Amino acid sequence: MMLAIMALFFGFFLLIPGYFVGLGLIAVSVGLIIVGFILLAARYYVLARYASGIEKFRREAVVKVTCRYCGNSNPRSFEKCERCGAPLDWSSAKT
Repeated sequence: MMLAIMALFFGFFLLIPGYFVGLGLIAVSVGLIIVGFILLAARYYVLARYASGIEKFRREAVVKVTCRYCGNSNPRSFEKCERCGAPLDWSSAKT
């Protein structure tokens, strides 16, 4: 995020001297602006993917109960833990 903001800042900042100096500095400035926007778009894409993964994990966690003996996550349809065979305590289950 910080690198994208820096690229945008320096890209827009160099537009002013680029106007007086010439096309070379304007090309660098436009390149920095493009890189800044690409980095911001990549950040949005990564965060959106991460958020969807977290939501999927939360939905799966809600429909499971944790065994108090071994810590294994079991589906709601099980009466006993599939790892250790202990009876599941549904009173501590989160809904």
